[in-house]
Amino acid sequence: MAKTRQFQSPAKLRSLAVLARVRRGEPLSRAARDERTTVRTVRKHVGKQLRRDSSGRYRATRGDTLRRHINVLGYDGYEPVVVHSSKQAHLASQHLVAVARFLRPPGDRELLRPFTGKRVGGVELLTDPDRLQILADADLVKLDGLYRQNRGQGQRK
Repeated sequence: MAKTRQFQSPAKLRSLAVLARVRRGEPLSRAARDERTTVRTVRKHVGKQLRRDSSGRYRATRGDTLRRHINVLGYDGYEPVVVHSSKQAHLASQHLVAVARFLRPPGDRELLRPFTGKRVGGVELLTDPDRLQILADADLVKLDGLYRQNRGQGQRK
């Protein structure tokens, strides 16, 4: 059986963060510096998603098909999934932002409505206000829990 990495390296996570910043219009060098990595490392991990324009400045593609290991907030809490689309990762991220805003008083249910019936990586996004409150009361909702972290240097099956 072939071994695959279950978790992403910190360098790849930083490169993905830089790519997101470049998509928002920030220069590559500044974004890399702010994320505490180098342009060389970013180009190594997400190079096909960066193009040079006529002025020599790097521009990011609108979307990508890079593999991301993320956690999706479903009915039973966070579930680890692998997505192959920046749009899917963005949807999961926007869902967590909406959940965070919902959990602040007064708990506007309208914030969750756009995610009703949507799935990321085969997991239906949790939009039930009562279930969200139960998970939050049990301290099971972590708003920085989107990306799975590298847990050691060994490979896992």
